[in-house]
Amino acid sequence: MDFLILNLTVTPVKLPVKKEISVEQKEGAFSNFPISEETIKLLKGRGVTFLFPIQAKTFHHVYSGKDLIAQARTGTGKTFSFAIPLIEKLHGELQDRKRGRPPQVLVLAPTRELANQVSKDFSDITKKLSVACFYGGTPYGGQFERMRSGIDILVGTPGRIKDHIQSGKLDLTKLKHVVLDEVDQMLDMGFADQVEEILSVAYKKDSEDNPQTLLFSATCPHWVFNVAKKYMKSTYEQVDLIGKKTQKTAITVEHLAIKCHWTQRAAVIGDVIRVYSGHQGRTIIFCETKKEAQELSQNSAIKQDAQSLHGDIPQKQREITLKGFRNGSFGVLFWSSGGNQCCCTWVRHP
Repeated sequence: MDFLILNLTVTPVKLPVKKEISVEQKEGAFSNFPISEETIKLLKGRGVTFLFPIQAKTFHHVYSGKDLIAQARTGTGKTFSFAIPLIEKLHGELQDRKRGRPPQVLVLAPTRELANQVSKDFSDITKKLSVACFYGGTPYGGQFERMRSGIDILVGTPGRIKDHIQSGKLDLTKLKHVVLDEVDQMLDMGFADQVEEILSVAYKKDSEDNPQTLLFSATCPHWVFNVAKKYMKSTYEQVDLIGKKTQKTAITVEHLAIKCHWTQRAAVIGDVIRVYSGHQGRTIIFCETKKEAQELSQNSAIKQDAQSLHGDIPQKQREITLKGFRNGSFGVLFWSSGGNQCCCTWVRHP
């Protein structure tokens, strides 16, 4: 028998009560951190009114230039944990932004979608710095032009970044900060060797001038600590908001399992979408294979408009599909990035 693993995003009913400032809001108040008014304004435009716990606990480590390993549940704001202090640090060091300047910040992400999201998070909170995003499945020409124009912050997937290094187009010798985002996924997807090849270009053995290294993840497999020993200073900091807790996802996610025969899977998925998401909600179904994602998206048991997303779909169409899902053009997305069991995630309730 197979299992459907259901991740339900819980949206509590908000009752009119007197607002009290929580401990998290007090500790994460912007006034506690060296954040400029310009950045605060841009953060508020994103709906951020205080720093979340992982952001508050890592800000000063990142801002002061310390190497860091940070663990926090998925969906708790890890991207802004490094984006905000790095933006503020670079704003304070703005010098001659000449054409063709190499990046000072490199962020490596395991997937194209995550790289895009991280790049957007950076771009949303700075109007002074050049942010570029490089990943596979997109033309090289536009990326060459970005390098000729000059880049301050470069976000990318290991494969495409390695391609540019090998072609001699990308200069990483001036890097000041390196971020490995979702390190555990990077390892699971087989990028460990590529990441180390990239790092070996930017780092010199036992040099105090090596870039600041920041590792963010929900879990920390042994490879993470091996990388830390090899590339980080011996005095690196560690922030762990998970500890020995077994749940790695955000606590606002409820987990359920439904036992069913594989022949009934499509029908059961269709039923639970109707029950938990209705006609107005949006649902992501993570699938183990591309074939499964494609077939389920076209199955008659799925009554809502559905589309699939997987590695065989051209990058341009992938971005169109994601944009359509975000905009509510269709309500169900079957997604395969490899290595996933079939599970459902409701991202918004009607």
